[in-house]
Amino acid sequence: MGAVAVERLLIEAADHYNAGRAGPAQALCGDILDSQPDHLPALHLSAILAFADGRMADGAALLTRVFARDPNHAPAYVTLGDALAVKGERDGAADAFACAASLRPLDATIHSKLGTALLELAHFTDAEAAYRHALALDPALSRVRWNLALALSRQGRLPEAEAVYRDLLQRDAAYPEAWRALAQVLVDQAKYEEAVPAFLQALAARPVDAGLHVSLGDIRYRQGAFADAAIHYRQACDLAPGDANAARLLGHALHEAGRPAEAVEAYRRAAVLNPGDVVVLSNLGACLCGTGQLDGATAACKLALALQPDHAPAHTNLGIISEMRGDTDAAVAAHRRAIAADPNYAKGHANLAVALRNAGDIDAALAASHRAVALAPDNALARYNHAHFLLMCGDLVNGFAEHRWGRDCPDLSAGMPRFDAPEWHGEPLAGRTLLLFAEYGIGDALQFVRYVAQVKTMGGAIVLQVQPALAQLLLGLDGVTVVARGEALPSFDLQLPLMDLPRIFGTTLATIPADVPYLAADPIKVAAWRNVLGHAPQLKVGVVWAGNPRHKGDRQRSLAAQAVLPRLVTPGVQLYSLQKEPRPDDAPALAELGTDVVDLAPLLKDFAETAAAVAALDLVISVDTSVAHLAGALGRPVWVLLPYALDWRWLRDRADTPWYPTMRLFRQDRPMAWDGVLARAAEELARVAAGERELLLPSTLDVC
Repeated sequence: MGAVAVERLLIEAADHYNAGRAGPAQALCGDILDSQPDHLPALHLSAILAFADGRMADGAALLTRVFARDPNHAPAYVTLGDALAVKGERDGAADAFACAASLRPLDATIHSKLGTALLELAHFTDAEAAYRHALALDPALSRVRWNLALALSRQGRLPEAEAVYRDLLQRDAAYPEAWRALAQVLVDQAKYEEAVPAFLQALAARPVDAGLHVSLGDIRYRQGAFADAAIHYRQACDLAPGDANAARLLGHALHEAGRPAEAVEAYRRAAVLNPGDVVVLSNLGACLCGTGQLDGATAACKLALALQPDHAPAHTNLGIISEMRGDTDAAVAAHRRAIAADPNYAKGHANLAVALRNAGDIDAALAASHRAVALAPDNALARYNHAHFLLMCGDLVNGFAEHRWGRDCPDLSAGMPRFDAPEWHGEPLAGRTLLLFAEYGIGDALQFVRYVAQVKTMGGAIVLQVQPALAQLLLGLDGVTVVARGEALPSFDLQLPLMDLPRIFGTTLATIPADVPYLAADPIKVAAWRNVLGHAPQLKVGVVWAGNPRHKGDRQRSLAAQAVLPRLVTPGVQLYSLQKEPRPDDAPALAELGTDVVDLAPLLKDFAETAAAVAALDLVISVDTSVAHLAGALGRPVWVLLPYALDWRWLRDRADTPWYPTMRLFRQDRPMAWDGVLARAAEELARVAAGERELLLPSTLDVC
């Protein structure tokens, strides 16, 4: 067969091969080799066809014949490398490609293949060099750029990998999977803000990719955007209904977003898909607890513990459920089981501390809280709770320093004002304007507005932003611009929350600014109230028996009118209700008492009016509410009925408080034991009515 005919047959065989017709291509190569057994191109193409057909031995034999004729046949080394790579012989493949690359140093494709073989061997530095060589020869090779980024990522050189992905996308914005890869590299660098748009670009190309929705949900979850995370996890659930993990993650996001009822449904779906997932069952219990379904919550947690008895979070959730049932002893026991199962479970120690506080074991609570903070020093809620234990024990310096963590607790800081101005650190104001603002409740604002007098000594001007109900009362503060929250603020240079002032001034128990009154009622209003209350000789006593029902500790601190008012009806005493929001069950008790209790609440439109009424009374008896703080700030006699151990500001084992010199504290002697408190208050009230007026004030005060 002549050379021209052989060349024609070889071209025809190559065309068949390129068109995927292996049979005709093999037949034509056979014809050539029958005529010319050592024809190198035909031998090489026959080897390629053999490898493609899975006839590895035949392919290897044919390549041996090629190398016998031409030991430097670069294409044959490439074919050998491809064949060895298919067989998983990575070292051999890398050697073959290296030989080919040395023979054809200007062939970008061969260097790319060498890089891939080295990448699979985890020889990342050598792979990087091969890819960079290939790109230097042909910058248009997008796949090589992709692989280079991968090699850099595997070396932990994430900023360089990010740059290569960005370069690739700049050249080809639609390159498959490049947006996803870039997003993941950004996530690995904690560049979450930049990763979000990259994932959105990836989703634009693949909107039905459940995995992309999960990844984007993960980022939004890390950013604390739980509602947005839930949107993506829900889409993942819709796209992959059988994916238990997506349902589980949806439950997590909804739970953190404060949507426990929806979280319950997500966790139930996850539990059906994976009945053995104890985390899902325990979290289901937590969410059922959050919706008030305590029996279902208990059942879910017990099922989790039946599957895994040492699952600490389930024990903790059972402890929280017990607390909600009012069973403090069971709560403490459950939390102790949690930390026995996992001694390093910070949340277990933190919840044990809270339960121990409610049980009145403050020393043990403080120790548990110290342990929780040591285990999880960045857990804002644990640090905030720890502040309360320190403050309760009288460590005001460290307690107020820790209290700042409250602004990092989502549940606490959701409605907290935020300002961009620099924070004041206690330096002289030197003509600047400082904004002080109430960040927590009305009682807190009334307690800590006392520090305004000290701030005024630092020079400068003061703007005070408070809740609208307090604005009218505080307008009387000399030299202070008072603004109700929601109204426009004047310009200011610095800002600070009111409850940070004790920290700024280094307050200790001995240095609490306790000169009272530091607030004053409008004298015209006071005179009007004295006319309303009359000049009868009876002791005029205002009563508050319940606080805000939305307060998380309301069950421990609030009472029913029926439990309080009849006990305080005393000869020589006229009772006045200062209860702004009586509960539905209170109405029958008030009606039954008739004129023994005069209801002033309809007249108390704000705290300025309440302050005037309090100033016209002889005594206020209140549970732990803002009215108690108001009476104390006005320097009026006030008796506070307190739970055994709840709020830090009343310290421990004291019948008085350094915060309010005219305040007496009537404490429970054990948790939820109100009978003794009410009996003592009633007895003391009778003695005051009988003439022992010195009992109005704490015995530690020198009463004239």
